[in-house]
Amino acid sequence: MKFYKLIVLMLMSVIVYNYSVWSKENRAFVIIDDKKSVKDILPKLINGAGEAELEENDVYEEDNDGKAALLVVGSGGDGQRFNPNMPDWEIDIVKNPKGKNEFRYITFAWKKKGGTGIQLQLHWTTNSWGHRYHSGVNEKNWNPSIQLDEKLPKDWKVYTRDLVEDWEVEDLDGKKGVMTGIAFSAWSLEHGIWDHVVLHQQEEDPLAPQAVQPTEKLPLTWGRLKKPDPRYWLLNRERN
Repeated sequence: MKFYKLIVLMLMSVIVYNYSVWSKENRAFVIIDDKKSVKDILPKLINGAGEAELEENDVYEEDNDGKAALLVVGSGGDGQRFNPNMPDWEIDIVKNPKGKNEFRYITFAWKKKGGTGIQLQLHWTTNSWGHRYHSGVNEKNWNPSIQLDEKLPKDWKVYTRDLVEDWEVEDLDGKKGVMTGIAFSAWSLEHGIWDHVVLHQQEEDPLAPQAVQPTEKLPLTWGRLKKPDPRYWLLNRERN
């Protein structure tokens, strides 16, 4: 009996060890997930004719939060809110992310009420806004843009994209991609909603309910992204 107990304990130690290694390696940078993150990003989206606000009723519920989302009313003009230079954003997009400021994947959820399309745009130091995703019709014909679905997402849809493969980071003369900004483009009435927006190092969505929670998940404190205080790399979700 003691022998079997010893075997069980050894197996448990291996499982715990693998858990900690995986979670440490899949660092995540949360852009939108809960009320705190939405309130933080709202005043930083300083451009665009659209109107952005906190949404608490219609949210993406299939994650570990399900409390808040970002809603953008496509009211005339470009129908979006954006900032090409988010405060202290210099996020490195690389094939083999290891550092705390390096990522490869983005996961986001969205839905659209009214109109014919919705788009998410990422601003890099290379090719400016030339890193876009849309579903439905590309209403403004803003390209290049990868169409994720021909149909308008009337219900919540979630996607994980490989930024290295999508935008050929390896072909940038050996340079890494550096992300500095983001745009939430509803385009037309009534509105678009975004939730569950996160950059991560490994392919698995770190905010999914079944995911192993990263031990190093960056809180939304933009000023600490380039020169972080080590105390801020550990994010306790229960405290937010």
